Amino acid sequence: MVDFRYHLVSLISVFLALAVGIVLGAGPLRDTISDQLTGQVEQLRSEKDALRVQLDEAQGQLADDEAFLAASAPDLLAERLPSYRVALVLLPDVPQASVETVTERLGQAGASVTARVELTSLWADPSQTAVRSQVAGAVRDEVSAVAPVDTDADDAHVLAAALAVALTDADALDPSSPSQAAKDVLARLTGGSEPLATAPEAGTADLVLVLTPQAVQQPADATPDPEITAMSTGWGGALAPLGSYADAVVAGYATLPDDIVPAVRSAGGVTTVDGLDTLVGQLTVPLALAAVAAGEEDGDYGFGTGATSVAPPSVTLTAPVRGTSGGDGSGATDGATDGATDGATDGATDASTTEGADEGAPEGSENADDAGTDQAATDQAATDQALTDQAATAGHGDAARRGLVLADAA
Repeated sequence: MVDFRYHLVSLISVFLALAVGIVLGAGPLRDTISDQLTGQVEQLRSEKDALRVQLDEAQGQLADDEAFLAASAPDLLAERLPSYRVALVLLPDVPQASVETVTERLGQAGASVTARVELTSLWADPSQTAVRSQVAGAVRDEVSAVAPVDTDADDAHVLAAALAVALTDADALDPSSPSQAAKDVLARLTGGSEPLATAPEAGTADLVLVLTPQAVQQPADATPDPEITAMSTGWGGALAPLGSYADAVVAGYATLPDDIVPAVRSAGGVTTVDGLDTLVGQLTVPLALAAVAAGEEDGDYGFGTGATSVAPPSVTLTAPVRGTSGGDGSGATDGATDGATDGATDGATDASTTEGADEGAPEGSENADDAGTDQAATDQAATDQALTDQAATAGHGDAARRGLVLADAA
């Protein structure tokens, strides 16, 4: 049994230990402990200051690099997409600033935005499969008449093909306008009480660019939200098939677990670009579109999750050739040919008149003049033929103008 003397001895021991600690801390050990703590604090402060200097230098270097890239952007992108038309497809919550910046970069590359479609969450929501199935069933026959969609293709492929048809299928007589099939399909996608998309700007494009938003930053110890993850995966499965039906690029972000671009990359089948919030990513977008237009293999460009290459291959494009409502351009060719023929005839007549006026000249000179005239006529005929071929190749209204210029020159 513990008696009172045990408690008394325990209390005395505690107070003695406390007293000894106070005496030692205030006496012989005071300077040693204080100096040690002070040295540690100073070392931490020096390390913090050094890291701050390094951070400032790195940020300054980054700002300088971005300033150089921004100044070089017009030359870097010049004529990468000459006269190409681009359709923007926007997912929910894409910042307007990103849209404006990308549009500016496309303009520097020589392209123009001719269509803008905004997809709703119904396009990828796992709980809305019935809505998507209904729309896919309604457009399947219309899409199959234009795009090579397999009869057993799932709803994601049918809707991807529908989006491609709505944005890229042009009228045969007026390539600047959508075909009737494109109009019908777009009406299906944007109609009804629960539309899959809205189309603030409907037009015809050569290339399709999909912009995706950045996922919300979650705390490091936060539990992943299964609904957000499922939505990201749904977008990946919905956008990946687009590459099978159109020259398309999906651009966005690939740094957070719920970003859409990594999900698209996992599904495969379409070119992707990450880093849309950086100047490098923004400049990569037109270059990736150019690579797709040139027929290069699909690539995943950037520095984020799933990226396989830093930049697309360098390609050189010429302006796409489109027909006109005037037919195949034969009228323009005829105009150029007639102008060339008339000019050559007039030139020959002038030459004959001059020769008649000079018939009193010595026969040797006359023969020399005839030889020179024959050579000039031969050269003129070759020039006429070259210009006629050039006008026929152009197939546009300026071909007739070339014919008139040729006639005047002759």
